[in-house]
Amino acid sequence: MDNAVGVDSGRSRWGSTWVLLAVLTGVASYLCWRVLQPFAAVILWSLVLALMFAPMNRKLLALTHRPNLAAGVTLIVAVVSVLLPVGFLSLAVAGEVADLIDQAPGKWSEWANDPELQARAGRWRADLGARFPVVERIDGERVRASLTLLGEAIVKRSVGLVGRFLQGVVEFIFILFSLFYLLRDAERFEGALRGLLPLSKQQSDRLIARTVEVIHASVFGVIAIAFLQGALGGVMFAILGLPSPILWAVVMAFFAMIPMVGAGAIWLPAAILLLVTGHSGKAIALCAVGALVIGTIDNVLRPRLVGGRSGLHDLVVFFAVLGGLKVFGVVGLLVGPAVFAVAWSLLELFRESARESSSDAPAAGSASG
Repeated sequence: MDNAVGVDSGRSRWGSTWVLLAVLTGVASYLCWRVLQPFAAVILWSLVLALMFAPMNRKLLALTHRPNLAAGVTLIVAVVSVLLPVGFLSLAVAGEVADLIDQAPGKWSEWANDPELQARAGRWRADLGARFPVVERIDGERVRASLTLLGEAIVKRSVGLVGRFLQGVVEFIFILFSLFYLLRDAERFEGALRGLLPLSKQQSDRLIARTVEVIHASVFGVIAIAFLQGALGGVMFAILGLPSPILWAVVMAFFAMIPMVGAGAIWLPAAILLLVTGHSGKAIALCAVGALVIGTIDNVLRPRLVGGRSGLHDLVVFFAVLGGLKVFGVVGLLVGPAVFAVAWSLLELFRESARESSSDAPAAGSASG
């Protein structure tokens, strides 16, 4: 009897201790998140770059057997091939945004007060109204006022982006610092991660491999295709004499990374603007290049570079990209789909574990019988 009471007392004490540990762990994890939250973008960029350059770092480590040297050389390659081009591109975009801010009000006033342009727009509206009566209900003055407000909002937002330059420099330094240690101590971080996961070695290997595969598919597939589409669009903008070709190339590349949207969200309105302003030849050329070249790149290269490696439906990827962008910033374009892929992999592992448990239960019952 005393033994039973002692066992019950021990179980009660262990239950209280487990609850206390769980609460303290939750509080500590929350506090850690609040401490690291300001650096979430830096950490995520460092992790993505570390996964991208991990194969190169492993090869250098196997050749030199010096972790610091291997990580240092890999870091230099990452800076030269990725970070510096992105930095120079950001500076070029910032410069074009500043020019756009200076030129946009005058250009808009010029278009709004151009009698020839107004007459052309009136003829088009009358023609469209004859075919589609709903067009006649559109208030031109309200549309013009809405476009003006939109332009002012874009200008204000652009000024804020330019003002973040210093913050970008600081984040760049933090990324370099973090990336070096992630590369040098990759095995220690991976071992710690495996130790925290309540999974078998086979399951943890599968989960980590799945995460790496999705990120690689996003980086080497989605971003490569988007970069090529944006570059071609920017070159076409420059040839046609459209303003701020580098800025619009970056915007096109951004939209190209969003499923079901694509670079056409930029070059098609630009072609319409060229047509409205009387440059029909340039509009036709831009539409031809956009539809036959820029659009074809996505249809041809995406199945080869990305294929079904993400394992996610396009609709899921669409919301994952936009949601990741809202939560994590630009790096969310990569992190959003990866989060969904990891969650799906965890659900699959949970389902398999449940099946194994249910299959083992009858066997254990028959053995005891």
